[in-house]
Amino acid sequence: MIALYVKTWRDHWRTLLAWSLTLIALISIQMSIYPSISENKEALQGFLESYPEAIRKIFRMQDYTSGPGFLSTELYSMMIPLVLIAVGGTWGAAATAEEEDEGTADLLLTLPISRSRILISKMFAAISVVIVLAFLGLLNVIVLRGVVDMEIETAKLLAGTISSIAIGLFFTGVAFLIGAHSRSKGVAVGVVTGVALITFLIYSLSALVDDFDPIMPYNPMQWGLSGMPLFEGVDVVGSLKLVAGGLVAMIWAIMKFDRKDISTP
Repeated sequence: MIALYVKTWRDHWRTLLAWSLTLIALISIQMSIYPSISENKEALQGFLESYPEAIRKIFRMQDYTSGPGFLSTELYSMMIPLVLIAVGGTWGAAATAEEEDEGTADLLLTLPISRSRILISKMFAAISVVIVLAFLGLLNVIVLRGVVDMEIETAKLLAGTISSIAIGLFFTGVAFLIGAHSRSKGVAVGVVTGVALITFLIYSLSALVDDFDPIMPYNPMQWGLSGMPLFEGVDVVGSLKLVAGGLVAMIWAIMKFDRKDISTP
């Protein structure tokens, strides 16, 4: 299992490096903007209050000029979770579907270990990459926090990181499940990406569209983002729902993969 875990990292190291650099660049750019925000708080706050209420609700611009408000709006309510979803979703979708796409599934299944252990090894690799990227982002924010004179507690940053990890793990689980049912990596990635974007859109518009109220308790983005972790700390219930949902999807994926009729081109 360890060999497969390492192989999964090795197979994806280029994309992992690219996403790591992208995440660092995104965070660094956003953090570099903050001094201009903090130095003009009153003027900017007046400008934001002139925005239509609908826009402020969609982008959740609570206390935008503070450290927690700025990071919540610019990074932890969208950018960082979406990067984790993209990476975890790609690794999860590729775990089985890519092997069938590339014609290597038969070779993989000749290894003297069960299908379940093969998939579990890849699941551990995907889970670990989501966690590593999330803490890479946390470290980047902590390092730049002092440079841009931003006031925010490390504990609150950790809470935001935990929520982002939980969201990433949920959609990683969904990706494994879709990949186990599909024979195409592209289809699996497309479905996971679509589900993530739709749930995020519904969450963003829920402040305006009352018709979404009945489904919001079942929206994974609601579980991860509505607790405002950078202000209130870890939303334990929401994070547990996300992690539990991801684990259920992974267990289902293992059961499906065990019974799947593997095909190769």
